[in-house]
Amino acid sequence: MSNLSATVLRAVLALGLSFALWAFVSFSQNPEELASFPEVPIEVTGLGDDLVLVDQNGMPNPTLPTVDITLRTDQRQRADLRSVDIRAVIDLTGLSPGEHNVPVNVQPTRSNLSFTIPPGGVQPPVVTVRIEPLISRSVPIDVQIVGNLPFSFERGDAVVTNGGITIGEVLLSGPQSRTERVMVARATVNIEQLRASYLAPLTLTPVNDSGQPVEGVELAPDVVTVLVPIRSVVGLKLVPVEPQIIGQPAPGFEVTAVEVEPPLIAITGSSGPLDEVDSLRTAEVDISGIASVRTYEARLIFPTGISAREGEPVIVEVTVRVAPITRPFQVTLPVQVELTGIGSGLLANVNPTVVQVTVAGPAVLLNELAAATLLATVDLGGLGPGNYELPVSVNIPQGLSLVEPIPTVSVNLRLPPTAIPPTETPTEPVEQATTTATPPQSTPTADEVPSQETVTPTPEPQPEPTTTATPEP
Repeated sequence: MSNLSATVLRAVLALGLSFALWAFVSFSQNPEELASFPEVPIEVTGLGDDLVLVDQNGMPNPTLPTVDITLRTDQRQRADLRSVDIRAVIDLTGLSPGEHNVPVNVQPTRSNLSFTIPPGGVQPPVVTVRIEPLISRSVPIDVQIVGNLPFSFERGDAVVTNGGITIGEVLLSGPQSRTERVMVARATVNIEQLRASYLAPLTLTPVNDSGQPVEGVELAPDVVTVLVPIRSVVGLKLVPVEPQIIGQPAPGFEVTAVEVEPPLIAITGSSGPLDEVDSLRTAEVDISGIASVRTYEARLIFPTGISAREGEPVIVEVTVRVAPITRPFQVTLPVQVELTGIGSGLLANVNPTVVQVTVAGPAVLLNELAAATLLATVDLGGLGPGNYELPVSVNIPQGLSLVEPIPTVSVNLRLPPTAIPPTETPTEPVEQATTTATPPQSTPTADEVPSQETVTPTPEPQPEPTTTATPEP
């Protein structure tokens, strides 16, 4: 047994020494090297057929980040190594809708290539992906017709076909968050001034409830053929609508515009009566007293033998716009004068007691001026006795102004008159006596009318009672 164990041990040592010698020779002649490959695109595998990768806005097929890869391989393989020999892969097998962090794997693209990934050899090592369900559903086709036909032409309903078959819906597919926004698949037809039927292939556009295009979805089919029949109509005439306006707006306002909707009406009839109609009148529209924009409904009056074309209204909207009259006015008015602020113990006279003032302003304020009670005031505050020439102040409504010159009045301020009591000189009694007395006098004021029988005004009155006695004979 000891000989067998020694033999096995010698064999193992010989094998180890042989491998070590081989490794030493190999690594000495073919050493390991590092190879770097920047910005390698990421490939996706394992994504279910009913799922789709989206970005943060729900747009499908987002751009994934690139990765920087560093490999360790031997010198011989490194000499032939190219970026196409490797790929960066993320495996989404079994992942459900939502957001996921997935590691990046590096795989060779040819079988005879061997390498290892050193620590930090893949940057970034993990990428974040967002997965949504892939939804398919049918949406209706909406043909939007724009433009006006020449007079006496009319159009029929649009017909949509695909491969000769009339269709009304198409198949919509895309991420759930995008497809939920689509309301219709829209085609726009422009028939401006066409005199023949419209027939053309049109590209459908998925739009939301606001009419805005929705990106990130697909329509099948996305191109359809649209037919819009256009034909001539005989016994037809287009005439303007003429509103009948009665009454006047509020005082100070004027009519600035009258609008009719629709402004033109298509009428039908035989050629004789039709030729005589140049316009259609409405029933009377009474605008009495309006002071702002007003819209009325008015029925059209059709002549005998004339009627509106099918689909045309028989009641129109008449909008009347009014605005304040901007023409200015100027008027002269008599105004009563009132004195204010008279000092305590003073008397005052004013001349004249009524003044003429001229007021100017926009015509719309005439009513306010008519309703206002004008008063011309003169402030005597702080003034003592004397004669003054003072301007008046008039309480005119806001928006109006006084026209120069401003009237002035003469004001007299004075102290009230002082009465002096009479004095008597006593004499001896007599049987008969005749007494003549002169009462005290004072300077008359503007408010006093002196009596020539009882009072004789003098510049400086000094009344003295005098008594004269005459004895009997």
